[in-house]
Amino acid sequence: MAEIPVEKKSGMGWLWILLGLLVLMVLAWLLLASGDDDDVEYVDDDIVATDTLDNDAAMMASAGTYAIGESVDLDGIRVTSLAGDMAFNAEVNGEPMLVLFNQEPTPGDPTEGEYDINPGSIVNITGSVRSAADGVPANVDAQIPAGTDRYIFADTIEMAD
Repeated sequence: MAEIPVEKKSGMGWLWILLGLLVLMVLAWLLLASGDDDDVEYVDDDIVATDTLDNDAAMMASAGTYAIGESVDLDGIRVTSLAGDMAFNAEVNGEPMLVLFNQEPTPGDPTEGEYDINPGSIVNITGSVRSAADGVPANVDAQIPAGTDRYIFADTIEMAD
C-alpha cells in the first residue's frame, strides 16, 4: 500500500476574522462615543436690551421675564432709584423692575420705616410677581407708574450691604 502524505493546513483563519471583528468594534465605538461630547448646556441669557431712559416710569413698562404669579427669591439686587416710601426700582437680570413692599413706619417719623433703602443699596428679596392691573396691595403706600404691567411684591427684604 502506498502511503499518501497528508499535511495539516494552518488554522489561523479564525484569528484574522477575530482581529477584523475587533477592529470593526473599536471603529464603531469611536464613532458612536464621539456624540457624547456634543452635549449642549442650556443657559438662559436672552436679555433684551432696553434703551436708557431718564424716566423710571417708562423703564418699568417691561418688568422682566417673570410671569405673573411666579415666586421670586432674588439675591444681590441693586436698587436703581426710589419710587416712594414703599417702592423702589431695581435691576433684575439686567432689566428694570418695580418692587413694592409693606413696612411698619418708624414711630414718630412717618416717612421712614424699618428698611433704609437708598439708590445703590444691595438687597435680597423674596416675594411674588403681581399684575399691575390688580392695583396696589392694601396698606402699601405706593403708586404704580403708567405703562407698568407687572411688579414684584416683596414679602421680605434683607439688606445685603
